[in-house]
Parts: sequence; C-alpha cells; structure tokens
Amino acid sequence: MSEDSFLDDGTWEYFWHPVCTLDELESADRGRGPILEATLLGRPLAIAKTSDGAAAFENRCPHRSAKLSLGWIKDDIIQCPYHGWRYRSDDGVCIEIPALPDGPIPQRARATRYDCRIAYDLVWVRLKNEADTQIPAHPVWDDPAFKCVMGPPYSWKTHAARRLENFTDLAHFPFVHPETLGNAQETAFEKPVIDFEPEARLRFRYVPASGARSAADSTGRMSPLAYTDYTITLPFGVTLELALQNGERSVLWLWASPIDSKHCRSFWFTCRNRDHDGPDAPHVEMQHRILNEDIDIVESQQPEEIPHPRDEVAIGPDKVSLTYRKCLHSLSKAAERDAADGVAQYISTARKGI
Repeated sequence: MSEDSFLDDGTWEYFWHPVCTLDELESADRGRGPILEATLLGRPLAIAKTSDGAAAFENRCPHRSAKLSLGWIKDDIIQCPYHGWRYRSDDGVCIEIPALPDGPIPQRARATRYDCRIAYDLVWVRLKNEADTQIPAHPVWDDPAFKCVMGPPYSWKTHAARRLENFTDLAHFPFVHPETLGNAQETAFEKPVIDFEPEARLRFRYVPASGARSAADSTGRMSPLAYTDYTITLPFGVTLELALQNGERSVLWLWASPIDSKHCRSFWFTCRNRDHDGPDAPHVEMQHRILNEDIDIVESQQPEEIPHPRDEVAIGPDKVSLTYRKCLHSLSKAAERDAADGVAQYISTARKGI
C-alpha cells in the first residue's frame, strides 16, 4: 500500500465473498456440467458444481491459458475446452492429457484452486486462506420465525466499501428516499453510539423521530419504524434488524462483493417474521424501488474507491462512515505490516487499530 493509498484491495483477498447464487451456478449448465465464469477482486474465476458443493479455480488452464469456464465438469473432473486436459476438482491436479496418453504428466500441470463453500444458497470464495477467516453470519437464516427471500444480485459501478457506506448512511434518507425511507421535513441526524463487537463487527441503533422514517411491513406497504439495529461485518457486510411500531420485525442482510476496485456485486436477503405464506414479490419490489433511488447517486461518486480523508469533508453525522473507514484503513495497515497474521490479529479483537 503506497503512502497516498487509503485502502489496499489486496487485504480483502483474505476474506470470504459470495461470487454467485447456487441457482445461477446450477443454471449455467450448457450440457457440459454446471460451470460458471465469475470475477472477484479482479481475479477471473471458474466456478464448478461438484458432488460435495462447489469448487473455484483461476479461470485459466496452465497449458495454453484457455478459460476453464468454457470447458466441462463431469464426475468432479474439470476438462479444458482447448486440448482436453483434465483436472481433479478437489486439488486441481491434472490427471489426463489426451495428446500424451502414456505420460508423463508435468508436475506443474495443476489448475490454481481457491477455497470455495456454499452457504445461504450462495457460493463463497476466499482467494487467500492464511488468516482463517469465516463466512459471515446470517442471523436469521436458520430461524423458523423468519422467512428469508433472496433478492436478485445486482452490480454497481462503485467500490464495495462505497456500496456499504450508502447502505448505512442515515442522512441521505430525506433527500434520496423522501417517499420510501425518509421524510423530507426531517433532515437532522445525531451522531449514533457505535458498539464494537468481536470478529470485527460494528453495531449501532437508529431511533427515528416520530414520522421520520418508514419500512415495509408484512404486506409490503410502508409502516412507521420504531428503530433499526445496524451491524457492519468487515469488510463489506451489513445486517439491518428493523422493528416496526406495529410489532413486526424484518431483517435485511447484504454483502457487497468486490468485482474489482471500481465495481461490486451485492447479494442480499429480505426476511420477515410475519405472513410467511403471503407473496414475496412486494418485499423484493420495495427494495428494488429503494435501490433505483440510490444507484445514480452512488455511481456518481468519484473516485469509485474510498478516497484519502483529505479529499472529502466530514461532519459529526458522518460518524458511521468515518468509523467504518478507519476500521478498513486499520485492517489494510495490519495486512501491510504482517500479512495474514495482521489480518487474523485485527479480526480477533473488537477495537484494534481504531
């Protein structure tokens, strides 16, 4: 990380990020087995469905650099589309070269494999595993009191950290969302109290003034909000637990996966504790309405990455954004100093580097 750099995107390689939904992977079968192209932190990936879940590889055959995502997967063996070299999905080792049936197979004939797991019907990938990070929690995924609905993933031209900031920004409600989340007459916001939790989580509660904010109820209509608990999970996750004045609760869960330094893809769920048998569409449609109000504003921010503090002006109500940026910066510095050990040390404590 250079002296002028505020964040180092190499740091995020130590963390798990979703790269596609399980449905997207299974739907990618073109008669060659479920295998899908994806990009994470600028790294082209080939994601393959296997008998025990999924496998992720650098999207490159080490022979002549053709994309493995254009090939085949059968019986947990990935085959290159160019010359038919075949690789085991569990370790990437080449087991057959059709043009050289009697061998020997070069020791370097190994496809680069990355950690890959399925959780919450999402396919997660970790590019570096030395820091022993975990897939972030989804607090109500297994809670029978809630019905969780996955919304369609969406990509924005902005850094994942910018996307996360927008999701946790309170002061934009009355201007960007005056008829959905906010109230054009309620523009003042106090600095929230932020609690630091283990495993690099930050939590704060937003209690709006009477009539200042609404949220979708079990029917999908807007209803007065009692409070919202925000939990940020570093580096790019956030959970909102919303309590309505009518007693209903809902949970929004989001992870912004960094495609590269200027683009991200958000994976999200809307969950509710009422009306499980009711239609899901109104809840998803309400979130789309809010997203459509946000996208042009967020994509207009320059640069797409979080800039150095000297390049923007901050005030008290920006406390969440400022704290989040400090945490990301401290995490980047920890990785710069001690690589995986620095990342592991940072995420194992609540306040390190803040």
